[in-house]
Amino acid sequence: MAKTPRVAVVGTNIGCTLHVRALRAAGFEVKALVGRNLEQTAARARHFGIPLSLNSLQAALDSDVDAVVIATPPATHHALTMQAIAAGKHVLCEKPFALDTGHAREMRDAAVAANIVHMVEHEFRWFAHNALLRRVVRGGQIGSPVHVTAMFDHTLCAPPVIDVPSWWKSNREGGGWLRNYNAHGIDLLRYMVGEFTAVCGTVHPGADRGMTSDDSYAFAFVMDNGAQGAMTGSCRAFDVFSSTRVVGSEATANVGWTGLSITDANGSRQPTPPADLIEQLRGTGPAVTAPTEKLPHIGDSQYIQTHSTDYGFAEQVGLCSAFAAKIRDRDYKNPAIADFDDGVKHVEVIEAVERSKAERRWIDLA
Repeated sequence: MAKTPRVAVVGTNIGCTLHVRALRAAGFEVKALVGRNLEQTAARARHFGIPLSLNSLQAALDSDVDAVVIATPPATHHALTMQAIAAGKHVLCEKPFALDTGHAREMRDAAVAANIVHMVEHEFRWFAHNALLRRVVRGGQIGSPVHVTAMFDHTLCAPPVIDVPSWWKSNREGGGWLRNYNAHGIDLLRYMVGEFTAVCGTVHPGADRGMTSDDSYAFAFVMDNGAQGAMTGSCRAFDVFSSTRVVGSEATANVGWTGLSITDANGSRQPTPPADLIEQLRGTGPAVTAPTEKLPHIGDSQYIQTHSTDYGFAEQVGLCSAFAAKIRDRDYKNPAIADFDDGVKHVEVIEAVERSKAERRWIDLA
Protein backbone atom coordinates (compact mmCIF):
# COMPACT_ATOMS: atom_id res chain seq x y z
CA MET A 1 0.00 0.00 0.00
CA ALA A 2 1.19 3.53 -0.78
CA LYS A 3 2.71 5.51 2.05
CA THR A 4 -0.07 8.08 1.71
CA PRO A 5 -3.39 6.26 2.24
CA ARG A 6 -6.12 7.08 -0.25
CA VAL A 7 -9.65 7.57 1.01
CA ALA A 8 -13.18 8.00 -0.32
CA VAL A 9 -15.63 10.08 1.71
CA VAL A 10 -19.29 9.09 1.51
CA GLY A 11 -21.54 12.01 2.44
CA THR A 12 -21.31 15.60 1.23
CA ASN A 13 -22.43 17.64 4.25
CA ILE A 14 -20.36 16.85 7.37
CA GLY A 15 -18.29 14.68 5.02
CA CYS A 16 -17.03 17.89 3.41
CA THR A 17 -17.14 20.41 6.24
CA LEU A 18 -15.35 18.17 8.73
CA HIS A 19 -13.96 14.94 7.35
CA VAL A 20 -12.33 15.99 4.07
CA ARG A 21 -10.30 18.77 5.66
CA ALA A 22 -9.29 16.75 8.72
CA LEU A 23 -8.31 13.73 6.63
CA ARG A 24 -5.99 15.87 4.52
CA ALA A 25 -4.44 17.47 7.59
CA ALA A 26 -3.86 13.93 8.92
CA GLY A 27 -1.98 12.85 5.79
CA PHE A 28 -4.67 11.18 3.67
CA GLU A 29 -5.14 11.69 -0.06
CA VAL A 30 -8.87 12.33 -0.49
CA LYS A 31 -9.48 10.70 -3.84
CA ALA A 32 -13.29 10.50 -4.13
CA LEU A 33 -16.44 12.13 -2.81
CA VAL A 34 -19.67 10.11 -2.94
CA GLY A 35 -23.15 11.62 -2.69
CA ARG A 36 -26.72 10.93 -3.79
CA ASN A 37 -27.06 14.19 -5.78
CA LEU A 38 -24.39 14.04 -8.46
CA GLU A 39 -24.60 17.75 -9.36
CA GLN A 40 -24.21 18.82 -5.73
CA THR A 41 -21.48 16.26 -5.16
CA ALA A 42 -19.57 17.52 -8.20
CA ALA A 43 -19.81 21.13 -7.00
CA ARG A 44 -18.47 20.27 -3.57
CA ALA A 45 -15.75 18.05 -5.00
CA ARG A 46 -14.60 20.99 -7.16
CA HIS A 47 -14.61 23.32 -4.16
CA PHE A 48 -12.42 20.97 -2.13
CA GLY A 49 -10.26 19.84 -5.03
CA ILE A 50 -11.33 16.19 -4.89
CA PRO A 51 -10.59 14.39 -8.18
CA LEU A 52 -13.64 12.11 -8.33
CA SER A 53 -17.29 12.99 -7.66
CA LEU A 54 -19.44 9.86 -7.67
CA ASN A 55 -22.97 8.77 -6.81
CA SER A 56 -22.21 5.17 -5.85
CA LEU A 57 -19.92 3.64 -3.27
CA GLN A 58 -19.04 0.85 -5.68
CA ALA A 59 -17.54 3.35 -8.11
CA ALA A 60 -15.37 4.68 -5.27
CA LEU A 61 -14.31 1.17 -4.26
CA ASP A 62 -13.28 0.53 -7.86
CA SER A 63 -11.11 3.67 -7.85
CA ASP A 64 -8.29 2.04 -5.88
CA VAL A 65 -8.85 3.67 -2.50
CA ASP A 66 -7.52 2.13 0.70
CA ALA A 67 -10.18 3.41 3.08
CA VAL A 68 -13.73 4.70 3.26
CA VAL A 69 -15.24 7.29 5.59
CA ILE A 70 -19.00 6.90 6.03
CA ALA A 71 -20.58 10.24 6.96
CA THR A 72 -24.18 9.51 5.99
CA PRO A 73 -27.50 9.11 7.88
CA PRO A 74 -27.61 6.21 10.37
CA ALA A 75 -29.96 3.98 8.37
CA THR A 76 -27.34 3.72 5.62
CA HIS A 77 -24.38 2.76 7.82
CA HIS A 78 -24.88 -1.01 7.83
CA ALA A 79 -25.18 -1.50 4.07
CA LEU A 80 -22.37 0.91 3.18
CA THR A 81 -20.02 -0.49 5.82
CA MET A 82 -20.65 -4.09 4.80
CA GLN A 83 -20.02 -3.17 1.15
CA ALA A 84 -16.73 -1.46 2.00
CA ILE A 85 -15.62 -4.36 4.20
CA ALA A 86 -16.44 -6.87 1.46
CA ALA A 87 -14.09 -4.91 -0.80
CA GLY A 88 -11.34 -5.11 1.83
CA LYS A 89 -11.32 -1.38 2.60
CA HIS A 90 -10.58 0.15 6.00
CA VAL A 91 -13.60 1.98 7.44
CA LEU A 92 -14.22 4.99 9.66
CA CYS A 93 -17.96 5.17 10.37
CA GLU A 94 -19.98 8.02 11.86
CA LYS A 95 -22.17 7.57 14.91
CA PRO A 96 -24.74 6.33 15.77
CA PHE A 97 -23.00 3.22 14.52
CA ALA A 98 -26.11 1.26 13.49
CA LEU A 99 -29.88 1.17 13.95
CA ASP A 100 -29.84 -1.94 16.13
CA THR A 101 -27.47 -4.33 17.87
CA GLY A 102 -27.98 -7.04 15.24
CA HIS A 103 -26.62 -4.81 12.48
CA ALA A 104 -23.92 -3.41 14.75
CA ARG A 105 -22.60 -6.87 15.61
CA GLU A 106 -22.65 -7.93 11.96
CA MET A 107 -20.54 -4.89 11.06
CA ARG A 108 -18.06 -5.56 13.87
CA ASP A 109 -17.77 -9.28 13.15
CA ALA A 110 -17.31 -8.71 9.41
CA ALA A 111 -14.59 -6.12 10.02
CA VAL A 112 -12.72 -8.43 12.38
CA ALA A 113 -13.01 -11.36 9.97
CA ALA A 114 -11.75 -9.22 7.07
CA ASN A 115 -8.81 -7.93 9.16
CA ILE A 116 -9.45 -4.34 8.19
CA VAL A 117 -8.94 -1.24 10.34
CA HIS A 118 -12.31 -0.24 11.78
CA MET A 119 -13.04 2.92 13.76
CA VAL A 120 -16.10 4.84 14.92
CA GLU A 121 -16.30 8.62 14.79
CA HIS A 122 -16.10 9.37 18.51
CA GLU A 123 -14.05 12.56 18.32
CA PHE A 124 -14.93 13.65 21.86
CA ARG A 125 -12.45 11.08 23.16
CA TRP A 126 -9.76 13.26 21.58
CA PHE A 127 -10.56 16.39 23.61
CA ALA A 128 -7.85 16.90 26.22
CA HIS A 129 -10.20 17.47 29.16
CA ASN A 130 -12.07 14.23 28.44
CA ALA A 131 -8.87 12.23 28.10
CA LEU A 132 -7.56 13.82 31.28
CA LEU A 133 -10.73 12.86 33.17
CA ARG A 134 -10.22 9.28 31.99
CA ARG A 135 -6.65 9.34 33.30
CA VAL A 136 -7.73 10.87 36.62
CA VAL A 137 -10.53 8.36 37.20
CA ARG A 138 -8.76 5.25 35.96
CA GLY A 139 -5.57 6.25 37.74
CA GLY A 140 -7.37 6.31 41.10
CA GLN A 141 -6.81 10.02 41.72
CA ILE A 142 -10.37 10.48 43.03
CA GLY A 143 -10.59 7.07 44.69
CA SER A 144 -13.25 4.58 43.62
CA PRO A 145 -16.05 5.94 41.40
CA VAL A 146 -19.28 6.16 43.40
CA HIS A 147 -21.73 8.32 41.45
CA VAL A 148 -21.70 9.68 37.89
CA THR A 149 -23.88 12.33 36.26
CA ALA A 150 -23.69 13.38 32.61
CA MET A 151 -25.88 16.15 31.20
CA PHE A 152 -25.91 17.77 27.77
CA ASP A 153 -28.60 20.18 26.59
CA HIS A 154 -28.70 21.93 23.21
CA THR A 155 -30.92 24.38 21.34
CA LEU A 156 -31.37 22.35 18.13
CA CYS A 157 -35.10 21.69 18.62
CA ALA A 158 -35.99 24.69 20.78
CA PRO A 159 -37.71 26.66 17.98
CA PRO A 160 -41.40 25.81 17.40
CA VAL A 161 -40.52 24.92 13.79
CA ILE A 162 -37.29 22.99 13.53
CA ASP A 163 -35.10 22.69 10.46
CA VAL A 164 -33.42 19.30 10.64
CA PRO A 165 -33.16 16.55 8.00
CA SER A 166 -36.23 14.35 7.61
CA TRP A 167 -34.34 11.28 8.82
CA TRP A 168 -33.44 13.08 12.07
CA LYS A 169 -37.16 13.35 12.88
CA SER A 170 -37.75 9.62 12.31
CA ASN A 171 -37.23 6.98 14.97
CA ARG A 172 -37.24 4.28 12.30
CA GLU A 173 -34.39 6.00 10.45
CA GLY A 174 -32.22 6.47 13.54
CA GLY A 175 -33.06 10.07 14.36
CA GLY A 176 -33.40 11.80 17.69
CA TRP A 177 -31.24 13.13 20.50
CA LEU A 178 -30.54 9.86 22.31
CA ARG A 179 -28.93 8.36 19.22
CA ASN A 180 -27.41 11.42 17.58
CA TYR A 181 -25.87 13.09 20.58
CA ASN A 182 -25.80 10.50 23.33
CA ALA A 183 -24.01 7.89 21.26
CA HIS A 184 -21.10 10.20 22.12
CA GLY A 185 -22.14 10.61 25.76
CA ILE A 186 -22.44 6.86 26.33
CA ASP A 187 -19.10 6.24 24.68
CA LEU A 188 -17.42 8.92 26.79
CA LEU A 189 -18.59 7.39 30.07
CA ARG A 190 -17.39 3.96 28.90
CA TYR A 191 -14.05 5.50 27.91
CA MET A 192 -13.63 7.52 31.10
CA VAL A 193 -15.31 5.50 33.87
CA GLY A 194 -16.43 1.95 33.07
CA GLU A 195 -18.90 -0.36 31.34
CA PHE A 196 -22.67 -0.09 31.69
CA THR A 197 -24.24 -3.18 33.25
CA ALA A 198 -27.89 -2.08 33.59
CA VAL A 199 -30.08 0.89 32.63
CA CYS A 200 -33.57 2.13 33.45
CA GLY A 201 -35.04 5.15 31.77
CA THR A 202 -37.16 6.83 29.16
CA VAL A 203 -37.17 9.15 26.17
CA HIS A 204 -39.47 12.07 25.39
CA PRO A 205 -40.93 11.98 21.87
CA GLY A 206 -40.81 15.24 19.98
CA ALA A 207 -44.31 14.78 18.58
CA ASP A 208 -45.19 18.48 18.75
CA ARG A 209 -42.16 19.16 16.53
CA GLY A 210 -43.34 16.63 13.95
CA MET A 211 -40.95 13.94 15.20
CA THR A 212 -41.38 10.23 15.84
CA SER A 213 -37.87 10.26 17.31
CA ASP A 214 -37.00 11.67 20.74
CA ASP A 215 -35.96 15.19 21.70
CA SER A 216 -34.88 14.30 25.27
CA TYR A 217 -33.67 11.31 27.24
CA ALA A 218 -33.17 10.44 30.91
CA PHE A 219 -31.93 7.20 32.39
CA ALA A 220 -30.29 5.77 35.47
CA PHE A 221 -27.51 3.22 35.21
CA VAL A 222 -25.06 1.06 37.10
CA MET A 223 -21.53 0.24 35.98
CA ASP A 224 -19.21 -2.72 36.27
CA ASN A 225 -17.09 -0.97 38.92
CA GLY A 226 -20.09 -0.45 41.21
CA ALA A 227 -20.71 3.19 40.35
CA GLN A 228 -24.29 4.34 39.87
CA GLY A 229 -25.39 7.33 37.88
CA ALA A 230 -27.74 9.16 35.56
CA MET A 231 -27.59 10.62 32.05
CA THR A 232 -29.98 13.32 30.88
CA GLY A 233 -30.10 15.49 27.81
CA SER A 234 -32.46 17.55 25.69
CA CYS A 235 -32.20 19.37 22.39
CA ARG A 236 -35.15 21.58 23.37
CA ALA A 237 -33.25 23.84 25.76
CA PHE A 238 -33.01 27.56 25.10
CA ASP A 239 -29.39 27.49 26.24
CA VAL A 240 -26.55 25.01 25.94
CA PHE A 241 -25.40 23.18 29.05
CA SER A 242 -22.77 20.51 29.60
CA SER A 243 -21.49 18.74 32.70
CA THR A 244 -19.91 15.37 33.38
CA ARG A 245 -19.28 14.71 37.09
CA VAL A 246 -17.66 11.71 38.68
CA VAL A 247 -18.01 11.55 42.45
CA GLY A 248 -15.24 9.37 43.84
CA SER A 249 -14.57 8.08 47.32
CA GLU A 250 -11.77 10.66 47.75
CA ALA A 251 -12.66 13.56 45.42
CA THR A 252 -15.08 14.82 42.78
CA ALA A 253 -14.06 15.48 39.18
CA ASN A 254 -16.15 17.62 36.82
CA VAL A 255 -15.79 18.46 33.14
CA GLY A 256 -17.67 21.54 31.94
CA TRP A 257 -17.11 24.27 29.36
CA THR A 258 -14.01 25.55 31.16
CA GLY A 259 -12.28 22.18 31.35
CA LEU A 260 -11.63 19.75 34.18
CA SER A 261 -11.79 20.60 37.88
CA ILE A 262 -11.08 18.33 40.84
CA THR A 263 -12.42 19.07 44.32
CA ASP A 264 -11.39 17.29 47.51
CA ALA A 265 -10.99 18.05 51.22
CA ASN A 266 -8.24 20.55 50.37
CA GLY A 267 -10.27 22.58 47.88
CA SER A 268 -10.52 22.77 44.08
CA ARG A 269 -7.90 22.73 41.37
CA GLN A 270 -7.84 22.67 37.58
CA PRO A 271 -5.14 20.29 36.39
CA THR A 272 -3.41 20.97 33.08
CA PRO A 273 -3.21 18.10 30.59
CA PRO A 274 0.40 16.87 30.62
CA ALA A 275 2.58 16.95 27.52
CA ASP A 276 2.47 13.19 26.97
CA LEU A 277 -1.33 13.26 26.88
CA ILE A 278 -1.38 16.12 24.37
CA GLU A 279 1.07 14.17 22.23
CA GLN A 280 -1.12 11.06 22.42
CA LEU A 281 -4.16 13.04 21.28
CA ARG A 282 -2.37 14.25 18.16
CA GLY A 283 -2.32 10.66 16.93
CA THR A 284 0.71 10.68 14.66
CA GLY A 285 -0.23 13.93 13.01
CA PRO A 286 0.98 17.52 13.29
CA ALA A 287 -0.23 20.16 15.70
CA VAL A 288 -2.97 22.02 13.82
CA THR A 289 -5.23 25.02 14.05
CA ALA A 290 -8.65 25.42 12.46
CA PRO A 291 -8.48 26.04 8.70
CA THR A 292 -9.35 29.42 7.27
CA GLU A 293 -10.69 28.29 3.89
CA LYS A 294 -14.20 29.39 2.96
CA LEU A 295 -16.73 26.58 3.12
CA PRO A 296 -19.31 26.05 0.37
CA HIS A 297 -22.74 27.37 1.25
CA ILE A 298 -24.71 24.28 2.16
CA GLY A 299 -27.60 25.81 4.05
CA ASP A 300 -28.57 28.09 6.90
CA SER A 301 -30.40 25.69 9.22
CA GLN A 302 -29.13 25.36 12.75
CA TYR A 303 -28.52 21.67 12.11
CA ILE A 304 -26.17 22.41 9.21
CA GLN A 305 -24.46 25.30 10.97
CA THR A 306 -23.91 23.13 14.06
CA HIS A 307 -22.15 20.58 11.89
CA SER A 308 -20.15 23.16 9.92
CA THR A 309 -18.20 24.65 12.79
CA ASP A 310 -14.46 24.30 13.20
CA TYR A 311 -14.93 23.52 16.89
CA GLY A 312 -13.12 20.25 17.45
CA PHE A 313 -11.12 20.40 14.20
CA ALA A 314 -7.79 19.65 15.90
CA GLU A 315 -9.36 16.73 17.75
CA GLN A 316 -10.77 15.38 14.48
CA VAL A 317 -7.32 15.59 12.93
CA GLY A 318 -5.95 13.57 15.85
CA LEU A 319 -8.60 10.90 15.27
CA CYS A 320 -7.89 10.78 11.53
CA SER A 321 -4.14 10.66 12.19
CA ALA A 322 -4.69 7.59 14.35
CA PHE A 323 -6.79 6.06 11.56
CA ALA A 324 -3.90 6.60 9.12
CA ALA A 325 -1.37 5.27 11.63
CA LYS A 326 -3.43 2.13 12.18
CA ILE A 327 -3.68 1.56 8.42
CA ARG A 328 0.11 1.81 8.08
CA ASP A 329 0.88 -0.21 11.19
CA ARG A 330 -1.67 -2.60 12.67
CA ASP A 331 0.31 -2.67 15.91
CA TYR A 332 -0.28 1.06 16.46
CA LYS A 333 -2.27 1.59 19.65
CA ASN A 334 -3.92 4.65 21.11
CA PRO A 335 -6.44 4.51 23.98
CA ALA A 336 -8.55 7.23 22.35
CA ILE A 337 -9.36 5.01 19.36
CA ALA A 338 -12.97 3.80 19.29
CA ASP A 339 -13.36 0.69 17.15
CA PHE A 340 -16.43 -1.18 15.93
CA ASP A 341 -16.76 -3.02 19.23
CA ASP A 342 -17.15 0.38 20.89
CA GLY A 343 -19.82 1.12 18.29
CA VAL A 344 -21.67 -2.05 19.28
CA LYS A 345 -21.52 -1.01 22.93
CA HIS A 346 -23.14 2.40 22.44
CA VAL A 347 -25.89 0.83 20.32
CA GLU A 348 -26.51 -1.76 23.04
CA VAL A 349 -27.02 0.95 25.66
CA ILE A 350 -29.26 3.04 23.38
CA GLU A 351 -31.39 0.01 22.58
CA ALA A 352 -31.59 -0.90 26.28
CA VAL A 353 -32.89 2.59 27.16
CA GLU A 354 -35.56 2.29 24.48
CA ARG A 355 -36.51 -1.18 25.76
CA SER A 356 -36.65 0.14 29.31
CA LYS A 357 -39.18 2.78 28.28
CA ALA A 358 -41.29 0.21 26.41
CA GLU A 359 -41.15 -2.45 29.13
CA ARG A 360 -41.04 -0.10 32.15
CA ARG A 361 -38.21 -1.96 33.88
CA TRP A 362 -34.47 -2.20 34.35
CA ILE A 363 -32.61 -3.78 31.43
CA ASP A 364 -29.45 -5.79 32.18
CA LEU A 365 -26.50 -5.40 29.82
CA ALA A 366 -23.92 -7.60 31.52
